[in-house]
Amino acid sequence: MNVTELDQNNWGVCGFVAAVQAAIRNNKTSVALGATTYGTLYPVIESFCKRHSELAPELLNFSAVFGNEYAYKNVGEVLQKMQDNTAMDREVGLAMTAAAVSQLCKDLGFTNANFQGTTATTNKFDPNKLPYRNAIYGIGKTSGGNYRYGLLHWIYVDADGSPYSWGKAGPDAVNELVRNGYNKLTHYLPGLN
Repeated sequence: MNVTELDQNNWGVCGFVAAVQAAIRNNKTSVALGATTYGTLYPVIESFCKRHSELAPELLNFSAVFGNEYAYKNVGEVLQKMQDNTAMDREVGLAMTAAAVSQLCKDLGFTNANFQGTTATTNKFDPNKLPYRNAIYGIGKTSGGNYRYGLLHWIYVDADGSPYSWGKAGPDAVNELVRNGYNKLTHYLPGLN
């Protein structure tokens, strides 16, 4: 598996995926690709949750916004569901806020890891014209509510300007973003180093 194939499958863990892709593409040695997506992501998710228990309330609160199936009693419940689903084929997720993704990026070795939030409802997101490279973007839909500025998904864009999402890169990832109706920029973290 290579970093472009890293896919969350049915798990709602795009914040982790984007940060791990950024870390691998930037040669941060704290993350190595496992033989499977699960082998790469689950250890990062488990370690992050155990190290940053203070973030649990906001992660659980944000996760519940995506539906009752993501309304968990505690982070331990989420981790158990993930541990029991190595194929990553069941719906389970942990929605990452901008503060949580920033913390994860710092844990992975990035020194510049503070997101810029955008609050205007007209912040257009065009996956064909990405203003920053080697960046993580928080995106949403203009019609998708306003919780956390409308944040619904995280993606990584490499130094060549190629976006990564759902195990796809470049034009294939752009097509998926367009097909899913993402058209609003909610957060961005440029200049990863």
